[in-house]
Amino acid sequence: MRTPTLRISKHFSFILLVPVFCMISLICSGQTRPVSSDNPLRSRLDSLVDKSVQRYFQDKKAVGLSIALVQRGKPHFYNYGETRAGNGQRPDKTTIYEIGSMTKSFTGIILAQAILDKKIAPEDDIRKYLKGTFPNLSYKGTPIRIKDLANHTSRITRIFPNMWERPTYDSLNPLSNYSRALLYEGLHQMKMDTLPGKIYSYSNMAVALLGTILEDAYGKDYFSLLTKNILKPYQMRDTRIDIASLPADRVAWPHGAQRQVVPLWDLGEVPAMGALRSTTADLVNYINANNAETNPAIKLSHQRTFGTEQDGMALNWFIHSTPKGYRVLEHGGGTGGSRSSLDCFPQLNAGLVILANSLANRNDLEKALIAVLAE
Repeated sequence: MRTPTLRISKHFSFILLVPVFCMISLICSGQTRPVSSDNPLRSRLDSLVDKSVQRYFQDKKAVGLSIALVQRGKPHFYNYGETRAGNGQRPDKTTIYEIGSMTKSFTGIILAQAILDKKIAPEDDIRKYLKGTFPNLSYKGTPIRIKDLANHTSRITRIFPNMWERPTYDSLNPLSNYSRALLYEGLHQMKMDTLPGKIYSYSNMAVALLGTILEDAYGKDYFSLLTKNILKPYQMRDTRIDIASLPADRVAWPHGAQRQVVPLWDLGEVPAMGALRSTTADLVNYINANNAETNPAIKLSHQRTFGTEQDGMALNWFIHSTPKGYRVLEHGGGTGGSRSSLDCFPQLNAGLVILANSLANRNDLEKALIAVLAE
């Protein structure tokens, strides 16, 4: 899963209703590769997006791409490429992609709700919520606090060695069958190296642990908590963990470095760190909910707990500011064959989503689209 950047370390149409299928030819490793697109190329925004996407597809690893831009509350959707290399099927705003660590922002909102419900206190020693004894989870008498798990200052190792040391370890699906028991075994074996709460160091294991604490606090599984507090209220009907029941043509299948299909990741017992799959249509609703901040839990999840307003952390949200001083709340994700980016601009009622089913580098694309929204 990608570590989000943190500098504290961070055409025409028929009757204007039915867009005609269009193609863009892009130079890729000396060859011309046609890329399907539904971009109508009518507005300045359409052209700016297309120009940036053409640069993105110069990366020979690129396969499919879905983008949503929100400007003053209005969504704009753009889709390019294929849901599976060679299948000729272009994604759309309801195509489901892995979103990886973007899931952590959802976990931050659930934590905020637990704080409001007085199930958990952010300053609590995490051992209050763990079964058994963990004398190793403090440094010189200073314990790891709940909020340290959500702002990546806990000093918990990014990935526990017992993930890859297992006989059943699969490098293409590394967390498959990684259980709660293994998570806690790794936690027992960990050694603190400095004071928690002082140094940013991205940790998947910390957020996985936070997810189990939230499940125990409510006596409900992670997805049930998401459904009640986020997915149902904001009509995110296609955001899910389990996609086994869906037809194959609903999914943007992940691809490796040679544009070969690779497995979707299975994070069965540690979902809070990155198990969600979603669509640009659903994530536009998520952007609007986060920009509005009318939900007290969402608003609380945006409050800074580490760093500065220019480069800091809230509850699993990265905080930045644009050159013009606009606040940005963001989180991205990466799995074995998918990449995602989410940026919210509350002051502008704007935001963006990038979902990709390949390992092509989308960082320049994200920067270019942020510049368009924040100009």
